[in-house]
Amino acid sequence: MFLLRLVASCGPGILAPVAGAGATSLYLSLEAWDRPLTGDEVTRIPVLREAVARLDADPGLRLVIHYPGGEEGAFRALNLRAWLIALGVASERLRLVPGSGRDDRLELELEERTP
Repeated sequence: MFLLRLVASCGPGILAPVAGAGATSLYLSLEAWDRPLTGDEVTRIPVLREAVARLDADPGLRLVIHYPGGEEGAFRALNLRAWLIALGVASERLRLVPGSGRDDRLELELEERTP
């Protein structure tokens, strides 16, 4: 199964690649996400550009957004989902999953869609 993990988290720096076994993780400071954004600004976030590019390249993939429980985590995930849909990602290619295990990040996972 093809899997790419992209992680949006609090931390120093905007983007830091980390190699993993069979996966690629990217860390995006939530400072960049937790503010009002324009569509142009959203499309310039590297981790989102990569996720959308991979979705575009493979119609068999979907993006799973793992988020911390609670209102704040759900708000962040729903906000991200709304932006992705507004920018052209089909809603059926997005899935929200509570319980990312950490309250300081959103984890984005590209997975193969099942029929």
